[in-house]
Parts: sequence; structure tokens; C-alpha cells
Amino acid sequence: MENRASLPATPASLPGSDASELEPVFAAVAKYFGLLSEPTRLKILHTICRSEQHVTAIVDATGASQTNVSRHLALLHQAGVVSRRKVRNSVFYKVADPMFADVCRTVCVQLANRIDARAPLREELLEFASQH
Repeated sequence: MENRASLPATPASLPGSDASELEPVFAAVAKYFGLLSEPTRLKILHTICRSEQHVTAIVDATGASQTNVSRHLALLHQAGVVSRRKVRNSVFYKVADPMFADVCRTVCVQLANRIDARAPLREELLEFASQH
């Protein structure tokens, strides 16, 4: 993934761009946001957002099975959102694309602000956002 400084002009600012010309961009954006559509992936990102973690720690933190976590980590890795490092028989993961974490945090904050202030979910989302 590109860093923010090297991103091209926004699609809306491209002269003469219409929906058909931007179709590949829209498809890529939909795929990118699709990575946020699974709660287990969000839990994984929450777990590794601040620091690199061993797969076992990710499994423990998410409460998901080893197989499920591995499948989601593979998807996130293929998309370039996370990176992995192998040390002997151990694998460690960390967020490789800070922009992805920023988008996730922004969405969590916006949704938390729409939830009743007395609801525990709002507090959990705001806590998640403040930690990352």
C-alpha cells in the first residue's frame, strides 16, 4: 500500500473522470473496506495495532480458533494490511498499513458516537479508538 504522501489526486479531482473510468478505483476501495467487514478481523487488528504479536497471543486475545485466526491473518497479509515475521517455528504479526488502522479507528469513533452514551458498546469502541 502507498503511504499518504505519495497518494495521487482524489478521484473526484481527476478531470473528466466519470463513474466508468473510475470503476477500477471503486472496485479496489470496496475490496479494501471489505477487509473491515468481519468482526474477527477487527479483533485481530485491535490486538496487533500497537505492537507486533505472536499468533498464540492473537488467538488468546480474540477468542477465535487458531484456524480461523490464521485464515484471517492470511487474508490481511495478502492485502498488505499486516506483515509477518518468522522466527524458527513462531510467526509474529503487526499492522503494516497505518492508514488502514486510521480508517478503522475513525469508523469505530464515529459509530461509538452514534450509540447511546450509557451503552457499554460505546465505551468499548471509544476505548479501542483511544488506544490506537
